[in-house]
Amino acid sequence: MKSAPTLAVLLLVLPAQAQVYKWTDANGQVHYGSAPPAADRPAQTLDIRSRPTPAGEVDNVGSMKRATRELRELRAVNRGVPMDELDRSRSAHRNRKNAAAHIGHEDQAKIDNLNSDIRRLSSTTLGSASSRARELRAAKSELRQIYRKYGIKPP
Repeated sequence: MKSAPTLAVLLLVLPAQAQVYKWTDANGQVHYGSAPPAADRPAQTLDIRSRPTPAGEVDNVGSMKRATRELRELRAVNRGVPMDELDRSRSAHRNRKNAAAHIGHEDQAKIDNLNSDIRRLSSTTLGSASSRARELRAAKSELRQIYRKYGIKPP
């Protein structure tokens, strides 16, 4: 009779077999599963040999950490913020005092254009006073929305 540790080693070394069922549904779509299909469907049994992965050959943890880091870098670039800014909650971001807000490139361009429009509309006499006032209100409203997005008080 073999000892218990020897039997455990043999069970780990010998490849295991998993049963997989393959069947086609009424629409002609092929399905695979570990449980047999309904009784009205004929199924093919596939015997798939599986072996444990040798130690040290697959580094899923390292791959996952690398993928997570790359995803965070992409998010930071897309939002136009530094990496450490992603870790802060929105409320903490809004409550910071005396810290410069990191405004995305597109929003900064919008802010610059809106400020330019406001200066132009304030100094011109072209057009009617009511149309200039309407355009000024729209530009200031859009500017406030961008500032609100970043938790900045308008100047």
